[in-house]
Amino acid sequence: MRANKKLFRKDKPSQSRRPDLVTALEAITAREKVHLEIAISYEIAEKLDHFLKERGLTEREGILILIEHGLPEESEEELAKLESEMRSQISDLSGKYATKRFLAHEHFIENKEITLRLRFLLSENRFLKERMKKEGLQTHVPKDEWDNWDEPIIRGYYQRYVFTSRL
Repeated sequence: MRANKKLFRKDKPSQSRRPDLVTALEAITAREKVHLEIAISYEIAEKLDHFLKERGLTEREGILILIEHGLPEESEEELAKLESEMRSQISDLSGKYATKRFLAHEHFIENKEITLRLRFLLSENRFLKERMKKEGLQTHVPKDEWDNWDEPIIRGYYQRYVFTSRL
């Protein structure tokens, strides 16, 4: 029995196949790596740079070591202190935010109520101005910007303040 030569033949790497192998190897190594982008404040970046220079490490080496092995115990204490400070600041900001949000909601409700009464208030205002003119007090009738408001302007206010959900 004769063995099939095509079946057992070893392929020699060719010029056309080599880039495919290189590309495949690069893809495999790229899958093994994760690229991180971290935004930190300038102050923390300076501290990190100083920390790494004290130990004679480059940024790349030092950050990799920090990620793999963590911080020394003294730095962990400082980190815990900073974390507690950050948590207290968050609670303070949360309280301020809740107050501002409540005030904004109150103003929104007031705007909504005024808008709901807008047609009535404008018609009452026009009626009173006409009455003053009939009584002969034309010189005392003030000119207001809302004297010329028509239905599209009023509908615009209704759309903005009544028919929206801003909760």
